[in-house]
Amino acid sequence: MSDEVGGVGAASTATHGPQHAPSWITLGTMSGPIPSDVRHQPANVLYDDASAIVVDCGDGAVDQLRKAAIPLPAVRTVILSHLHVDHTAGLYGLIGRRLQAHIPGALTIYGPPGTLRVVNAIRSSFDFASGLMSRVPGLTHQLDAEITVVEITDGSQFTLGRIDVTAAINTHYRYPEGSPEAKRYQSLSLRFDTPTRSIAYTGDTGPSEKVEQLARGADMLVSEITDPEQVTSQLSRTLPIPPAALAAIKRRFELEHLTADEVGLLASRAEVKSVVITHNPLTAENMDRARDTIGCRFTGPVAFADDLDSY
Repeated sequence: MSDEVGGVGAASTATHGPQHAPSWITLGTMSGPIPSDVRHQPANVLYDDASAIVVDCGDGAVDQLRKAAIPLPAVRTVILSHLHVDHTAGLYGLIGRRLQAHIPGALTIYGPPGTLRVVNAIRSSFDFASGLMSRVPGLTHQLDAEITVVEITDGSQFTLGRIDVTAAINTHYRYPEGSPEAKRYQSLSLRFDTPTRSIAYTGDTGPSEKVEQLARGADMLVSEITDPEQVTSQLSRTLPIPPAALAAIKRRFELEHLTADEVGLLASRAEVKSVVITHNPLTAENMDRARDTIGCRFTGPVAFADDLDSY
C-alpha cells in the first residue's frame, strides 16, 4: 500500500520508476524468512538517472532494478546494512550478472565487518569465471581488479558523488559492548545527506538512541517494522519449529526489530518530517492497525511502501 509522503524534500506521492535525482526506490519491501508473492527481499536504490547506489541487496534485487528501469551498468556502489541473508542474497546475482554481461568499470561494496569475507566467498563460488575470462579478451582478472570492498562501522563517513553517507551501529545484534562478537557482528543504520534532502535508513534494528541521533531532523525516515505475534504465528503454521525455539524467535523479534509503536516513537523523538515503512511482513489488517499506532506517536505523513515505489 502506497500513501502520500509530504515534508520538506520528500516526494508528494509514491510513483513507479526512477525520477530525476535523487529518488529512493524500494526494490524489495518484505522481511525474511517468509516468502511473499507480492514482495521481494529487502533492497533499495538511491538513483539520480545517472548513478545508482544499491542499499541492501536481497534476493531478486537485479530483476527489480530492471523493473525500475535502472540499467545494471549504472550500479557502481552497493551498501550493506548487515550481513543477514535476506539483505545479501542478491549480491551474488548482481556480481555474477555484471561478469556475465562483461560490464566494465569498478564496483565498490561498503558494509560492516565481514563484508570482505562474504564478497570473497561469492568470488570463489564462480566456477565458470576462470574459463569464461580465459576465452574472452580483456576479461582477465576483471572479477578481482574491479571490485573494491570497504568495511565500515559505527561513525564511518564517506562521500559518493554529491551524497554524504554516515553509519551508526544499531541494536539488531545485541552482543555485549566490547565483546569479540560485538566487533565481528555489526548491524548499521545509514544516513544519506543529498543536496536537496536527508534520508535516514534504519536497516534492521531494535530501539536505539544512536539511530535516533543519526535520524535527527531527516526529511525522510525509511524504517523497518515487525509484528512479533503475527510473524511467529506465520512461522508456526509453515515450519515445524519446536515451541521453545519459537518462543526464542519471538523474543528476538521483540528486541531486535521495531514494532509500530517503536517506529512512531523513533520518528517523533528524531523529529523527522516523514516516514516510509519497508522490511514489512504485516498483513493488510495489521498494516491498518500499525498505521493508527504510529499515528498516536508521530503526526507527520507515513507511507507503507510497496516494491518499486519511488520517493
